[in-house]
Amino acid sequence: MNRVLLKSAGFYGKKGVKAVLVEQGKITALFTPTDPMPGDCQVLDLGNWWVYPGFVDTHTHSFEGGLYSGGVDLTNAGDISEILEKIKAGTEGLSKGENLFVWRFDENRIKERRFPTIAELDSVSSEHNILLRRIDGHSVLLNSRARERVSGLFSREEVLRGKDNDIAMHWFHGSCSEETILRAYHKSAEIGLKGGFSGLHTMIGDADCSNTHYALIRDRLDEFKVDYKLYPQSFNIDSSLELGADRIGGCILADGSIGSHTAALSQPYQGSDSCGNLYHDDQFWLRFVERAQFHNLNVAVHCIGDKAIRQINNAYLNAKGQSGKCFRHQLIHCELCPDDLIEEIAASGAAAVMQPAFDRYWGGEDDLYDNELGRSRMLQMNRFRSLASKGIRLCFGSDWYITELDAIKGIHSAVNHKNPAERIIVNEAIDAYTINAAWLAGTDELRGSIDKGKYADFTVLNRELREGFEIGDIKVVKVIKTGDIVYDGDAVQT
Repeated sequence: MNRVLLKSAGFYGKKGVKAVLVEQGKITALFTPTDPMPGDCQVLDLGNWWVYPGFVDTHTHSFEGGLYSGGVDLTNAGDISEILEKIKAGTEGLSKGENLFVWRFDENRIKERRFPTIAELDSVSSEHNILLRRIDGHSVLLNSRARERVSGLFSREEVLRGKDNDIAMHWFHGSCSEETILRAYHKSAEIGLKGGFSGLHTMIGDADCSNTHYALIRDRLDEFKVDYKLYPQSFNIDSSLELGADRIGGCILADGSIGSHTAALSQPYQGSDSCGNLYHDDQFWLRFVERAQFHNLNVAVHCIGDKAIRQINNAYLNAKGQSGKCFRHQLIHCELCPDDLIEEIAASGAAAVMQPAFDRYWGGEDDLYDNELGRSRMLQMNRFRSLASKGIRLCFGSDWYITELDAIKGIHSAVNHKNPAERIIVNEAIDAYTINAAWLAGTDELRGSIDKGKYADFTVLNRELREGFEIGDIKVVKVIKTGDIVYDGDAVQT
């Protein structure tokens, strides 16, 4: 649409505004009910729906999410027998030697509370390469056929963790054709639009030294219906600069995950002597952040345990003292934060790029955080209110494929945190998906709010997001990107 008037709607953050004029993809005027409306334009009557700035998920693995969505989803599996049945069904129609991705496995949610064995996977198929990935992405099980084809594994353990997990995943992902890769990104874009997103920040790389298919996607960004913000997910600064990136990282790892006992903690896991693992020493991170800043690259690092968060934040603090420039560095996940660490994060100026659905799935009494960390540390997980109260910028994402690409579920999770002391209000959660996301991308002058001169990126909902809303009451009606409708939902006016 070259010139269109969106009218008869509520507009987030614009009390009294009932219509917005869009020309050449940008907002050029806002109107109250008493203002004269332009007559020489196309009219899109939104029938009392609510228009928000386009929601942006600030942390996804869109390649993996799109790829796995064609595989076997174990979200609702109840026991090993059901898992094997689902995998067996997933192999039907596959040619001999093809790969099968089995994902969203959580041993804590099934009857046996364990991984299947290699022998059990082998009983399903010896003709296909089967990969069963834990929900956190930090543990994986392969059947014998697949294991024989992955060279370089260190461990003889059945369940692969740490470096072996990475080696296995890189082999599977590296075997994908360009056609398969592009199809995966288009699939994630489709799922993202349905979830209310006009933009997705996505990580591309092996979290080591390769940026894999970054250039392939960079050169085809116009083909996708969502705005992809690309992160070269590696430690390779030279390659990232050659690719034209303005940031580096993503899930380059300071530590692992709570569920795999590889997140780095200052105190041991509940009932264990283990404190998890720091994947690199302090000097490694100091040098990396300093060199990235020298080349004007923003840095994003995966850090879940308090020991890892402190290590990365210290690197940001140190680099901040050596530079007069303002960088938009990220503490990705930023889950376990005691009070003193929150003060240190506020001092560094780093953004907390967090996943509200993590608390929905693993917070609260007698769930993962409580069982693995104990009650007192459970209350220090995903501290939205405490972080925001110190002026730390919250940016929300899904970590898709880990949790769903669903903006409404993310907002609902944040305002209904299982620890009432860490709940935020609806507008704060919306801002974490809009203006804060735009700031993180360095596009806040052009996106993130409904203002004259900004791009016409909108998420249209069937009703207003108010305190106490229920997920089932809110539907994504449309997603509009630079003035064009890129998603038409089937919601009806209510």
